[in-house]
Amino acid sequence: MDQLRVGIVGLGNNGTNFIKCYGENPRAELVTLCDLRPDRAQGLANEHGVELAFTDLAQTLGEAELDVLSVHTPDHLHADPFVAGLEAGCHVFVEKPMGNTMEDIERMVAAARASDRKTAVGHILRFNPFCTEVHRLCASGEMGEIFYLEADYIHNLFGQADPVRINPQIGNINWYLEYEKPMVGGGAHQLDLLRWFAGSDVVEAFGYGNSIAFPAMKNNDCMSAVFKMASGAVAKVTALYGNIGPRPEHNNLEVYGTKGTIRGGKFMRGEGHDLTEEVDLTDRAIGGHPYDPEVNDFLDAIANDRRATCDAFDGANSAAATVLAAEAIVSGRPEAVPIYAP
Repeated sequence: MDQLRVGIVGLGNNGTNFIKCYGENPRAELVTLCDLRPDRAQGLANEHGVELAFTDLAQTLGEAELDVLSVHTPDHLHADPFVAGLEAGCHVFVEKPMGNTMEDIERMVAAARASDRKTAVGHILRFNPFCTEVHRLCASGEMGEIFYLEADYIHNLFGQADPVRINPQIGNINWYLEYEKPMVGGGAHQLDLLRWFAGSDVVEAFGYGNSIAFPAMKNNDCMSAVFKMASGAVAKVTALYGNIGPRPEHNNLEVYGTKGTIRGGKFMRGEGHDLTEEVDLTDRAIGGHPYDPEVNDFLDAIANDRRATCDAFDGANSAAATVLAAEAIVSGRPEAVPIYAP
């Protein structure tokens, strides 16, 4: 097939990284960059030899003749470009979390259902070989029936309070301090993995939180939630942004099945406390962000008319569970979680 004409909207860290990914992928032709900051859009277009630069998404969609729109705007600004891209006939990639509120998620799901275009949500940990192997062990039945899972997003992000992040183009605010919800922006990484490993969706969420370590954030900077899954499995995720010390290895991932356990980067089988097999999985783990396989999966889904590894409905189910967990922390009551399907 001909190369897909790709446009990127939102040129922060991830958007900038995707310039190289699309630029080097043989299935893609990166033709336009869009950002509210004209110097950013034009400067990066000049640097990378991209044909067009815009500050207005409507103009981008109207003039660039795109096949693919790649959305890398701040978390609370994902919905409008996602919907606009689909309505313009584009296949759309959007960063995780798919949406930052239930209203946005509902709009995005409705747009995905109304379109025949492919979608993908950037749950990049699915492309880390360590996580891929954990998923294989769970999906193959080698773990037996999964009954409990946990993982944490513990990451010191004080740097996000830097005044340089105040953006006059979006209301002269630091969107991170104003809108970021750790359970959604960070915890969605882990909750998405736990859903993937369990092969099940969340039906109820509850949690607790506080604002002790990083009070500059409008929302709780420490959130811990428990999730009930449709399969009967229970999952736990903690997300916090004000810790001292390094991030925990493997994000404290633990998966318990009736035939095996994954803990500390190892797969274990046996009888009770006695092990008959222990396999170290840590050599599969990679650092950084595997953007290239994520992009290739999305473009391959378009080329071969299949669902992406994490499409809009998968992304919505992960985002909604974390959004409602954050709401449960505020409301003090369990929140029912809808399940989205095509």
